[in-house]
Formats: sequence, C-alpha cells, structure tokens
Amino acid sequence: MNKKCQNQHIYFCADHNYLPFTSATMASILANSSANTKQTFHIISDDITDNDIIKLQNMNDIKKCDVILHKIHKEEFEQCNDMDFGYLSLGSLYRFKIADFFPKDADKVLYLDGDMIVTSPLDDLFATDLENNFAAVVEEKGAIQVQNLQLQSGKYFNAGMILFNTKKFIGHDLLKEALEYYSQNKEKILFHDQDILNGLWDTQTKFIEQKYNVPSFVKHFKNPVIIHYTGFVKKPWHTYCRHPLKNEWLKYAQMSPYKKSANELLIFKIKRFLSNLFYFSKDPTHKKYYILCLFGMNFGIGKKDNKSI
Repeated sequence: MNKKCQNQHIYFCADHNYLPFTSATMASILANSSANTKQTFHIISDDITDNDIIKLQNMNDIKKCDVILHKIHKEEFEQCNDMDFGYLSLGSLYRFKIADFFPKDADKVLYLDGDMIVTSPLDDLFATDLENNFAAVVEEKGAIQVQNLQLQSGKYFNAGMILFNTKKFIGHDLLKEALEYYSQNKEKILFHDQDILNGLWDTQTKFIEQKYNVPSFVKHFKNPVIIHYTGFVKKPWHTYCRHPLKNEWLKYAQMSPYKKSANELLIFKIKRFLSNLFYFSKDPTHKKYYILCLFGMNFGIGKKDNKSI
C-alpha cells in the first residue's frame, strides 16, 4: 500500500440511544487500523447533539480521528409515514441521504451498521476496485427476496456493510429514487431499506468476500474482518446474548467513551454468567426452534434451520 496517509471515511446512522453501541464499532476500527491511515467518522442523525460528538472525540485516546455530525430533519421523510417498518424505526431510511454528505475528495466511503465490530485493518476493503458499480457488498445467501424482488443478478446483499462508489452517485437523488421504488414495489418489500437498495442496484453492485460482513447465522467463520451481530434481540450488549463472539464486542465497548464503570462491568458479567446457566429463548431467525438451557445443558424444541456457508 502507498505510504501516503489514506483518509478512510466511515458513515453510521444512529440516534442518541444507539450511539453507545455505535461507539464500540468505531473503537474497534481505530484499535485495528494500520498506522498510515486516518479515520473520519460521519454520524447521520436527527437527535444527536454537539455534546455527543464532543464525547466521541475521546476516541482520540485510541487513535487520532475526526467525528463529523450530519443533521437530518425528520420533515424530509414525512412521505414515509405510511411505510410499515416493523421493528425498525424511521431512522433506518436515513442512509438514503448519505450521498448528500459525501466528501468531494473521496472516491469511496464505507457505511456500517452500529451492531458490528472490525477485527483487522480495512485497507484491503477500501482498495476494492468498484469498477462502474454503485457499491461493493456481501451476499446474503439463500435470501427469499431474490425471488420476491425478481432480482436479475440472482443475488441479494446485506446492507449492513456498503462500500459506496461516490462518483457513481453524481446526478442521482437516492432518497427520491428509493421512495419511487418503494411506491412501485411495496407489496414485495419485507426488509425495508435493504430490499429497496437491492432492487435499485440490481446487477450494479460488486459482490465481495463474506469476511467483510459475517452475520450471526454463519457459524465458525475463520478470520472475519467485520462481525455483524444480526438478529432482533440477541445483541452483544444484552446479558443474554448467545453469540459466540459476544465478548469481542464487550472488549471494544470498554475502549469507547461509553465504557462501563468497574462495578457496572462486574454486574454485567455476573448477569451474563447466570444467563448462560438458565434461559429459555426463541430464535427469531428460526421461528419454530426454542432453546431451553439448564446449567449448561441445552434442550431444543422444534425444527432448527441450520444455515451455513
């Protein structure tokens, strides 16, 4: 790689309540970045304040970085009020405004969800040749939306990691195009903004290696670059999280400005330990599978859908 310092622009959509979790993602990026790169974090939000950004500036204790706030006004999304978001919020659509905040001196920018951690430098990801595609993405294999959305590419991507080709968006109004696609295809859409992006960019994305977006249902993946804690409730900040790498997230969360105090961390670890001894849960991605755990012994009820790659 060129010894010249590379500025990596990395974007998040977050509200005030989600910022502590997003800060763990940011901490993991800084802790594992190479010396000849600089990270500029962009936060797109409607309620994060300048005081929040000042707190995030404490990330400089890990490595020098910049944090920039891009304010969104909810009024811009009034036409979305009739959309059924399910468990998601209106904020899930804010990424449709990302092109408004692209820096003029960057050919590529990276978008990440706030429920991820990065385990190694992102230099190779940023070096991806995007050719004439809108973005580089990772395939979500076996997705039913390939058929539902009638995707000509035959592939569906997870939108938690998107490497944007900024030059490709010149002359495009992504929010307008997204709303038009939704209006014409609303009966087919199950996964909201992710479905919309898949439909808009069908055959115009570059699919890259799984290691850049490894979701929870992909088990025992070796050397992931980006771990994505997918799922509805089983997030690593919950004491009852079942993800095998949940403590990796906690390590980076404790590097962030929102780290737990010694007493809070002790209580959290005790609760996590006890939750491993006894719990009863239903995995939302395997709707007919229940797990009962008694003192370390697991009992499954129903049919389990084992996804693997």
